[in-house]
Amino acid sequence: MITTKITVAHSDIASFLSKFQDIPRFLAYCKQCQNYNAKWSCPELTVNPKTYLNDYSEIYLIGLKIIYDEETKKEINTKEKIIDFTTKLLRKMKNQLSDCLLEVEKEIPNSVSFSSGGCAWCCKCTRPSGNPCRKPEKMRYSLDSFGIDLSRVTEEFLNIKLLWGLDELPDYHTLIHAIVVKKDTDCELLMQKLNAIKINAIQLNKSLK
Repeated sequence: MITTKITVAHSDIASFLSKFQDIPRFLAYCKQCQNYNAKWSCPELTVNPKTYLNDYSEIYLIGLKIIYDEETKKEINTKEKIIDFTTKLLRKMKNQLSDCLLEVEKEIPNSVSFSSGGCAWCCKCTRPSGNPCRKPEKMRYSLDSFGIDLSRVTEEFLNIKLLWGLDELPDYHTLIHAIVVKKDTDCELLMQKLNAIKINAIQLNKSLK
């Protein structure tokens, strides 16, 4: 049985960006990704990555750890199976968490969420064809696209070590989402809502095997 664990941490924007943002370095990595200029959530952005986050005062990071049981690790035991299984599972998990944060946005004024990696709402993004986003109400930028060092954020800020692997399924995978808020936000209420988020991986696991 696959299980999940959510970790929430927060910081003021200025401190967070001074420690974890390096736009030239990480946008150079983005240029090597197949999503570069191919998804509306990814660079080059329609907003300025240097100034966009300056309009907000606090950032809340949500780490979703997807923990694999031994039975799943034994069954998903080749590179091809791992790629297929994790691509499908992580997409569903990412969208499930994104939906939760979109609901939080509705209840917390002046807040906006960020996704883990490129947007996954559509099978094929309209950006390469020059057409507008099909789901602008759901599309959210990735944290990567603002030059955020997600490896350091995950390990130093959320105390989660990132695991990778194509030869064998690792013990877990981690998705990093975020939500930022402006001044005068009821941060206690926001934290309550974030800590109340529950992501169920059991049914997704069964449907993908």
